[in-house]
Amino acid sequence: MKQNYVYLLLYCVLVLATLSTSNSIVAQSAQENNVNESKDSELIDEWEDDWADESPLQVSHEISYSYAGIVKSDSVNQKNSLLNELRSKSKFDYQSDGYSLYFELELLADAVTDDYQANAYQARFVKPFDNGTDLQIGRQVITWGTGDLLFLNDLFSKDWRSFFNGRDDSYLKPPVDAVRISHYAKYFNFDLAWLPDFEADQVLTGERYSFYLPGQGVVQPSPALAIKTSRDSETSARAFGRYKALEWSVYAYRGYFKSPSVIGPDGELSYSRMDSFGASVRTTVAGGLLNAEYSHYKSVEDEPGVNPLIDNSQDRYLIGFEKEIASQLTLGLQVYLERTLDYQALLDNRFAGQLLPLENRTMTTVRVTHQAMQQRLLNSVMLFYSPSDEDYYLRYSSRLTLSDNWKLVAGVNLLGGREEQTFLSALADNSNLFLRAQYSFE
Repeated sequence: MKQNYVYLLLYCVLVLATLSTSNSIVAQSAQENNVNESKDSELIDEWEDDWADESPLQVSHEISYSYAGIVKSDSVNQKNSLLNELRSKSKFDYQSDGYSLYFELELLADAVTDDYQANAYQARFVKPFDNGTDLQIGRQVITWGTGDLLFLNDLFSKDWRSFFNGRDDSYLKPPVDAVRISHYAKYFNFDLAWLPDFEADQVLTGERYSFYLPGQGVVQPSPALAIKTSRDSETSARAFGRYKALEWSVYAYRGYFKSPSVIGPDGELSYSRMDSFGASVRTTVAGGLLNAEYSHYKSVEDEPGVNPLIDNSQDRYLIGFEKEIASQLTLGLQVYLERTLDYQALLDNRFAGQLLPLENRTMTTVRVTHQAMQQRLLNSVMLFYSPSDEDYYLRYSSRLTLSDNWKLVAGVNLLGGREEQTFLSALADNSNLFLRAQYSFE
């Protein structure tokens, strides 16, 4: 809550600065109009249009209503909806010769959690330098890696509460408080992001979803699970560039595993430390785009892997291919492997009845995207299927652009599997149909 006050203060400074600039511009334009009031009115109108286009402050607004209803009549969820919310977002983009300011103010009324919020969704200051370096400070969205909704080296926070209920995909990547330095050179580029406070994934805790708990089965815990987050910092870095048709990146990270696994004496969940490094490539092959990615997660607090309450080290692999197979029709395929290291040590030291991850967890995805009606209609279907867990997740959505202002989105999220304790199968009771209406204006 305290950091929101900081962002709101930044917003007030932005508004005052831009109002001052706008007033000076208006005063100057009024003087010029008085001097040139004898000019032809058609030329004045043209000049005013040009001036409007060059305004340093761009403002836009967006209002949306979203609803997702559970489709299973025997669901264990305590409510029949996963999503029932009204959002309003105002965006302010101020561009100066030497810097820029960007701010998003979001108002939310959530009928599922009976929550009302006013958030500074983004608030960042950007300063470019003549030597090819950019500095960004504040709340911002950072996305790295090559995967399609599969993340290996992108270790910035994810909001998994927004992933399964029909919210716009942009909400999967919430903004983080960061100082980011980017340098662009001839042969390679460099990114460094420092987060003063660890930004964990926003995981399922029971306030909205049901899921599997050892010894209890599939339940919706009430009260929701308590999770303790660290106040330590985390750092991400990457070097990236292009050689002919090949895009390459190497990554490094120091921080924590993004999902909680450590259980304290009071039953509270927390996070264990992690370092990682990885690499990715992307290039054109057979008329499509081929990408490959690798990441190694090192468990800092338990390198031998003998503590069953701390995450083991892992290797993660991804290969994907995307191609337009017909006019306005695109096919995307991915294969993913998550390998838990020191697995025998984990087996030898586990507690009686403890549920362990598989040594090799696999995931395949298929996405088909189709555009129609002069690209005003976008249909997308994506299937996640895990051969190791034998569970699945089907995401389908249709987005219709009615006008420059109005958009309608409808779709379905279906989850299931063979064993109730696997991740996607445990969420089967949350399968839902969703609808979203969005109005944008300036």
